[in-house]
Amino acid sequence: MHEKTRKFVATALILTLFGCATAVKITEYPFDERPLAAIMPFAYTANLPEHASSVSGMADALAASLLKTGRIRLLERQRIDSVLTEMKLASTGVIDSKTAAAIGKQLGARMVVLGSVTSVSVREEGRSVKIAEKTDRWVDVEAEARLVDIETGELLASGKTINSAHSAEKHAFGGKVGQLATPEALVQKALQGLGDKLAEDLARNIRPVKK
Repeated sequence: MHEKTRKFVATALILTLFGCATAVKITEYPFDERPLAAIMPFAYTANLPEHASSVSGMADALAASLLKTGRIRLLERQRIDSVLTEMKLASTGVIDSKTAAAIGKQLGARMVVLGSVTSVSVREEGRSVKIAEKTDRWVDVEAEARLVDIETGELLASGKTINSAHSAEKHAFGGKVGQLATPEALVQKALQGLGDKLAEDLARNIRPVKK
């Protein structure tokens, strides 16, 4: 084997072993030991109000990701929305820890998840190279979530993450290559990856319920 090839293989093996050694696997719990939780609708506290409606599906995205961890059971969105409507909170978009705990207790949950989209930024860059013009658009979305024990009010876990989306189009020779996505479409795309990242942070601190 060539010396450079041998070094490359050795390096790859070390990196693989290191990755395996440092990776933390989230172990699933038996179904009856998974605590029941309620995910509240995500708040929107970012500085671009025109994208506030985009967060409506964030709670569902986090719910799907949390269920995949096998560490938690979740109340159906319809039941939560029904209680929010009864308490006249469905249209306010503001649910604090005390109110969330009261809702969760009414639904029989042990925990509540509170989340918010804290930052949305849109930036564009246009440049010309010889006879071509290119426009790039980036969107960054930051979100956070907290897992709270209803009985004690204890903060059990928290997570904060950011995800990005990019689009570009080029004009040359009277034609166009690519399609510049709208900021709203890029916000939706960036939101898609946030659920998995937040769920991982929360799931690591969920403990089984011993009966």
